Amino acid sequence: MGNRRDFLKRVLVSYALTSFFCLSIAILLAPLALTESFNTTLIISFCIGLSINTAGLLGDRLCRWESWYLAPILITCSGLGFGLIIAGQLVMGDTWFFFSSDYSSLIAGIFFGVVGFLVFSTREQLLNTRMQLAEAEAARIAQERRTLETELKLLQAQIEPHFLFNTLGNIASLIRDNPDGAESTLHNLSRLLRASLKRTRNETNTLAEELEIITAYLDIQKVRMGDRLDIALIIPDNLKAQPLPPLLLQPLVENAVIHGLDPKLEGGGIGIEATVEGDQTVIRVADTGLGFRTVSSGNGVGLRNVRERLAALYGTAASLELLENPSGGITAELRLPGSQQ
Repeated sequence: MGNRRDFLKRVLVSYALTSFFCLSIAILLAPLALTESFNTTLIISFCIGLSINTAGLLGDRLCRWESWYLAPILITCSGLGFGLIIAGQLVMGDTWFFFSSDYSSLIAGIFFGVVGFLVFSTREQLLNTRMQLAEAEAARIAQERRTLETELKLLQAQIEPHFLFNTLGNIASLIRDNPDGAESTLHNLSRLLRASLKRTRNETNTLAEELEIITAYLDIQKVRMGDRLDIALIIPDNLKAQPLPPLLLQPLVENAVIHGLDPKLEGGGIGIEATVEGDQTVIRVADTGLGFRTVSSGNGVGLRNVRERLAALYGTAASLELLENPSGGITAELRLPGSQQ
């Protein structure tokens, strides 16, 4: 349906431009008085121009079979001949008038016909080139998206086993001294794995689904760190359905815990807040950890992956910025285009 509509649009535009071209030729030739009146010149010009344009549309395949230089001559001659036959009948009542009695219209028709066909065929070539470039760009974007999805799966494959082994090791150490903690950690690990499995099956996730994984992760860290970790979530209900690509928020939370709070002797707090600012959804992950004193803050693999994925998904419409908190720690500010209120 789309191709048919594009073809009809192309035909209408070609006839409109050809009509303008024919009118311009008639005005240009009027002072030469090649015919009895301007109306006669106009009719002859339109008959020739529209016939050549029709021949060009019907003979589009000829441009592919024959030389690009030979095709204009063949198409112009056939369209010109048919146009002069129609014009002869309309203005002189003699079908072959311009082939037997008046050669001026034939000569002018050949000249302007070739010029016009070359102009319009060049325009058509440019349009086709632009269309091919647009299709190539769409294919490139699709390939980048497939590559991004592959990288995402590889990233998940790297993150989840590492975290899983560490958590299982913590459970093993808790079994004897803190059985309740071991049981709670095992329960939270089950929640996290279930939510992660669900995420891998979905092409898109919501903020609520990502938070399900993150809260399970934080609950596991809470068992391990005890009173050294405080958690606060400020997520409005109307934003929980907001679409959110996976593994954008999770690395920010992990970075805050691992590099900001865990190395700090007394620990600290982590807060996750989502708001709408203009036409953007803003998610902030703030901690009261060591801040920029940690060597890896802002330079780690996790943050670099987030920035690369933001650039691939949104271009310059999204951003990640790390801000130092006045009271200590870092706020990772994630800005995404679009908002759902």
